[in-house]
This record gives sequence, structure tokens and C-alpha cells, in this order.
Amino acid sequence: MVDVIWMPATEPSERHIVVRVHRMGQPPMDKGYFFVSDETDWKGSGPFDLRLDEVIERAKSAAREKGLSCVVVTRAT
Repeated sequence: MVDVIWMPATEPSERHIVVRVHRMGQPPMDKGYFFVSDETDWKGSGPFDLRLDEVIERAKSAAREKGLSCVVVTRAT
């Protein structure tokens, strides 16, 4: 099972999937991208980022494939 943690004060120390969320578009909607915590954050791809519900499902799937147990959702800065 993969746990989804929303906006933690500190990120977990173990390897995990990070979901970066931002608002964009008209009307504004939450979109995002994900990456593995110990790999490079390439900052997403702007208009090609996924809807929030879709990116979380894909991040959970990637976590299962990589044997990770945690997805951390944060706001992009």
C-alpha cells in the first residue's frame, strides 16, 4: 500500500515520490508532476503537467513499481 502525505512540515528521510502541485490555466486548476526524491527535479513541463487527481494516481503507481511506500504532495515554489 502507498501512503499519500499532504503538505508535510518536513519531507520523510526515506526514498519516496514527490508530487509538485501548482495552479494554472483558465479557469485555474491544480496541475502537477512527480519525481523520485533522490533524483533531479526537472520542474515539470508547464502546460503538459497532469491534473492533480491523475498525477497522484500515476505517482502512486510509480511508487508501487519502484517498491516505495510513500508519495509526498507539496506546492511548487
